[in-house]
Amino acid sequence: MTKETIEEIGNAVFEQRNISPTHLSVSSKNINSWIRGKLVPFVPVQQAEDSSDQEMPAASNANKKNTSMPKWIRLNLAQAVWVSIVNELYNFKVPLDKLEELAYNVWQKPREQKFADKVFEHHIKDNPNNLPKHEIDKLKSHLRSEILMEHYFRTIINPFTEIVKSAFYRNELPHNFLYVPETNEFMFHYQPLNLTLDLTSIYLQKPMISIPIVPILSKILLQEYDNKKIKDLNYLSSIEKQIRDIVVFKRPKVVEIALQEGNIKTIVVTEEHKSRIQLAEYILKNKIKKGSKLLIDIRSNDHYKITLIKK
Repeated sequence: MTKETIEEIGNAVFEQRNISPTHLSVSSKNINSWIRGKLVPFVPVQQAEDSSDQEMPAASNANKKNTSMPKWIRLNLAQAVWVSIVNELYNFKVPLDKLEELAYNVWQKPREQKFADKVFEHHIKDNPNNLPKHEIDKLKSHLRSEILMEHYFRTIINPFTEIVKSAFYRNELPHNFLYVPETNEFMFHYQPLNLTLDLTSIYLQKPMISIPIVPILSKILLQEYDNKKIKDLNYLSSIEKQIRDIVVFKRPKVVEIALQEGNIKTIVVTEEHKSRIQLAEYILKNKIKKGSKLLIDIRSNDHYKITLIKK
């Protein structure tokens, strides 16, 4: 895995984002209650509604109710997945005291056991991703800072966030959170092995809840990547809008972007497969921009792959 891929995954999983509670199928009231009850550790209580609403006349309240914006909560991707899992278990009638104990074992216990430190030490000693020396030195520097480790890295690096990261970039594997309500035991299953070979006897002898991670991730990310649901794009710069329009609407195979002062220069590569008749129609009906290249690869008597490179 390259340094760039590691950074991309880390940013995707740990960057704080605005998330609509409806995408988690849970109310903001419940989320705040779970945060206060330590079911969702290391997350501040979300801002409540303005208390001045109670002093407003009924008519004003009604008008505000009709024009109010949807509520949003600030979570990173791993925290959002955890909220969804808590909600699933809550709907299965798992008691709150068991959920609190479960949250402690998933989040706080690895912090106390310094799981993040062991991850850093592994990368420093073995360097499995062939990181350059300055990146290894950076890990060593982080590891020497007890404040940084205790109050940041140990709160975000644990076995649970590891399975979320794995599910984010390796969605072909099973990524399940397995939970036994009777004993409050759990495990993360995300290896390409026969399920029964991974499980200890408790998972074979007791009723078990299995919660798949990938569908939860897909549901959360949908609000960001489904252009039909993202209507307000004013926060994007003009350059970011150009890039988004190319990716979303043209659906290219490859986009190469050269950033210049105030604008961008793009090379867009699209690929399609057509029959002989479809190929003729494509050439006749599409006006190919000057400077573009159209590559035609004959695959069979009636099968052509066309690649259009546009500057």
